[in-house]
Amino acid sequence: MATQTSSTVWGGVLDSCPGLLCCVINIKGKLLHATNGYKAVAARLFGHKCEEGRSYPPLITDIDIGIHEALTAACLGDSNAIEISENGKIWELTASPLRLDGQGIAGVVLRISSESPKKNSPALPPVIHSDPEILNSVPFRAGIVDHNGVFLAVNKFLASCVRASLVGRNIVELVSPEVNSEITHMLLRRAGSAECTMPDISAAENFSPFDLMPFIDEELNEIPQDAEIDSMRRIIIHASPIEWNGSQCILLTFEDVTELRRTHDQLRRLLTSDTYSGVLNRRGMEHMIRRKLSDTIQSGEHLSLIMIRVDNYRIIHDARGYMAGGRIIRGFVRSMQRQISSRPGSMLGRWSNDEFMVLCDCSGAAAVVMANEIRAKAKDVVFSAGAADLSDGGYMSVSEFVGAAYDAMTEAVNSGGNITVLARSL
Repeated sequence: MATQTSSTVWGGVLDSCPGLLCCVINIKGKLLHATNGYKAVAARLFGHKCEEGRSYPPLITDIDIGIHEALTAACLGDSNAIEISENGKIWELTASPLRLDGQGIAGVVLRISSESPKKNSPALPPVIHSDPEILNSVPFRAGIVDHNGVFLAVNKFLASCVRASLVGRNIVELVSPEVNSEITHMLLRRAGSAECTMPDISAAENFSPFDLMPFIDEELNEIPQDAEIDSMRRIIIHASPIEWNGSQCILLTFEDVTELRRTHDQLRRLLTSDTYSGVLNRRGMEHMIRRKLSDTIQSGEHLSLIMIRVDNYRIIHDARGYMAGGRIIRGFVRSMQRQISSRPGSMLGRWSNDEFMVLCDCSGAAAVVMANEIRAKAKDVVFSAGAADLSDGGYMSVSEFVGAAYDAMTEAVNSGGNITVLARSL
């Protein structure tokens, strides 16, 4: 079976988002993948030749140094951005950390955008009057609200996303209810930002399902006739104080980060999934064990880990060939998934080529029964298994817990294989 390179794996994720100007860089500074759009814009703006597997950026010009500083900040956990001017057009390059819960930063997502809504440097002058042409000169979605959040004016870019008139309506009618307190706090301070889902028509009085439309790119310059409400659009609202027609008001700008958030989610799944079998990989299982370990130690309930080694893994591939052997192993994985699906709290992962593990909310004795049930249903696969019970063993760390199950599995292998051994209590 052909192996997947990092280019094909990352490419499958990033290239599934058409129009995204984005690349992924690992924490060692190597470029893993860049979309075609990013390559084209980066070549024009920076003179970069985006070569996957090589250090990026090349650190030749002052812009390269600025990008490198933004990447460094992202590796330390802070999103950072720089602006580049091209023939009067402002491009923003944003470096965002790619995080894994409980495991720190796995890399950096670098994104180029032609839109730069910044709460600290609004494009509007500090004092303006109710002239819509002035507001329309702002090159991104913007609106003016009073201190209660009622729209006094919107520009054409924001209006193009909405069929109903926003003037006279409150901003909280448009956002998902769970961020109402954040929006209210932002309005009280007349500064800050909040991320939410928009539009949320269910919270808007007298809005019909066709009043509000999803945010669209300015390049379209129109709303498709068959467009539907997309409740999953992710929007960051930025607020900054402004004087409008003699009154102290608030400038709101709206940044659509849906594709970037979806890309982050896909990359996180990619980093924690085994591309061969589709189950959690070693990183993903370690993360889940760490989470459940803490909860179980506090609750005092049972948590068991089953470590499985396929005894005839090499024989399967040597006798059947790599393609057929791969189908047998994936069939074994599906069989395990079916059996643990009826047991709430159980999850399956791949530890190495021939090793799998099952994390389950049950006693060690019940885990041994589960392993033997899996063995009874396995076709063409012979395996040895070791089980460890967290509460019986008193293990206090992931390495101790995994080590106990692994040692029990090794004992099963050394005893002739095809059996399950329960780890001894400490």
